Amino acid sequence: YFKLFGIDKYLMRFSTHDPAKLGQKFVDEPELWKKTEEMTRNVLKNSGINYVEVPNEAAFYGPKIDVQAWSVIGREFSIATNQVDFAQPRNFDLRYKDRDNIDKIPICIHRAPLGTHERFIGFLIEHYAGNFPLWLSPEQVRILTIGDDAKLMDYARSILKELRAHQVRAEIDESSDKINGKIQRAEQMKVHTMFVIGKRDMEADAVSVRIHGKGNLGAKPRADAIAEILLSIKERRP
Repeated sequence: YFKLFGIDKYLMRFSTHDPAKLGQKFVDEPELWKKTEEMTRNVLKNSGINYVEVPNEAAFYGPKIDVQAWSVIGREFSIATNQVDFAQPRNFDLRYKDRDNIDKIPICIHRAPLGTHERFIGFLIEHYAGNFPLWLSPEQVRILTIGDDAKLMDYARSILKELRAHQVRAEIDESSDKINGKIQRAEQMKVHTMFVIGKRDMEADAVSVRIHGKGNLGAKPRADAIAEILLSIKERRP
């Protein structure tokens, strides 16, 4: 997902144990440590992924791989982890039958491709500086009306209903503010797309499209504008 989120700088951090601390900081299973570290190291080498090996940083129950990524401002985050665990299966007396019908204790793999969601969201906020692509935006479309005429508001609400029917995160600014104030507020809140609607737009069954940070893209038929929104979300465009 590095390409999907526009993450250009990342590497794998392979954390191993310190044999001198077996039975203290790390589970006292020297053969399993040797086996699982060699196995994990070979996977990293065979995959051709950039990685660094960090001694004495493994979990107490086994070696681990942390995905380290850097945001656009250069801050380092741990955004994912994969951990080998040969302690907990023993603690819970987990067993399976092998091909010879002999009881064996499995090795467990902890896998968190996004790490903790809260930390990953924090990374994304910093990485995008809040300027999320449409598919990630908390509020994807905001409808801004020029005036509060009853027919105009009904038209705006019909667009809102259509967008929400397609699971688009959309809202209407129903305040009595002037249109410039509504636009400014949406820009400050970094709403990705704004549909500006006036009387002429309503009569033409159209909307005027604005993109955060890019300005006015002009009027488009309502159906075309909504179709473009749905396609952009579906394709997860940057």
